[in-house]
Amino acid sequence: MPAKTLIGVVSVLLVAVLAGCGGDDASTGSTAAADKGGAANSPEVKKLIRQTFGPNAKAKSGNISAIVDITVKGHPRYREPIQVSLVGPFSNAEGQPETKLDVSLGLRGGILGGDMYLKGDKAFIGLGSTAYEVPVSIAAPLRKPLEKDGNALDAILGVFNINPDRWARNPRIVGNERVAGVDTIHGSAEINTKSLFLDLATLAKRLTSLRITDITGLPRQVDARDRAALARSVKTATGDIYTGAEDKVLRRAKLNVLLEPSAKDRRILKFSGVKVAATLDISDVGTPQKISVPSNRGSYDALQLSLDALAEAVR
Repeated sequence: MPAKTLIGVVSVLLVAVLAGCGGDDASTGSTAAADKGGAANSPEVKKLIRQTFGPNAKAKSGNISAIVDITVKGHPRYREPIQVSLVGPFSNAEGQPETKLDVSLGLRGGILGGDMYLKGDKAFIGLGSTAYEVPVSIAAPLRKPLEKDGNALDAILGVFNINPDRWARNPRIVGNERVAGVDTIHGSAEINTKSLFLDLATLAKRLTSLRITDITGLPRQVDARDRAALARSVKTATGDIYTGAEDKVLRRAKLNVLLEPSAKDRRILKFSGVKVAATLDISDVGTPQKISVPSNRGSYDALQLSLDALAEAVR
C-alpha cells in the first residue's frame, strides 16, 4: 500500500470549515477591516468580485497551491495538528477547464495523498503511476462546475465548492499590495457562513461518494442538531482575496475561522475548539499547462480494494 493515497485534502477542508463556519448571516465575523480601506459593499468592491469570479478569459491557466492548517481541541482522534496541501496546474483546453491536483493530508502522524485528474469529460483518481476512472454517476456531479463559461480558475475551484464570491459578507477594498511580484487589489470580508455551509454540505455528498469520509473517519453528514450547535459556536470567520490589478485574476485567497462551542454544545460536537487557517495561491497565470493522465489504468473495483485496505489501516 503506497504511503500517498487519494484526495484527503478535500475531506479535511470540508470538516474544518463546516466546524468553523456553520453559522448564519449574523456570524460574529471580524471587523478589523472596518477602520481601513473603502466602504463595505461599495460599487467598486462589487465590481472587483464580479471581475474576479465572473467571466474572465485571462484566468485560463496557471498553477494552484493551497495549504490548510487545522487545530482541533478536545477530540481524541485529532490531538495532533492537521495540515492539508493541494498543488497542481489547471488549464482551459479548447474551452473546457481541466486540472491535475497532487493532494496530501497529514493526519495523526501519517500522510495520505494522491492525484485527482479532470480531463476531457472524465475524472480519475491517481495512485502512484496508475489512474482509476471514476464512474459517470460520481464524476458527473463532480464535474458539473466545469460547465461554467469564461473563467477556468473559478470553474476548477467550483469542483470543490470553493466559492469566495458567494461567501463574502460586507466586503470592502483594503488597498493595493504586491503578491509574488504582482500588483494586486486586496479585498477583505466577513464570511457569510450560511452560504459557505450550504456549499460545503453539497461537497460532503461528493466526498462520501468517493469514500473520503469513510477513509479519514470524518462525518458523512451534519444533521440539524449539529448545524445548530455549529452556528452557535462560530466566533470569527473572515476572508481575504488578492486580485491582479491589471488582469483581475485571483492571485491569493485566505480564510480564517475560529470555533469555540459552549459546554452544552461540546457534548454535541465532541470537541472544545477548532481553528482553521487556509491560504490559496495562484501562480504562472497565463502560462500554458499540459494536463496528462497516466496511461496505466486500473479498474474502479481495484481502487475499491485499495481503499478498503487503507480505511482499515487508518482506523
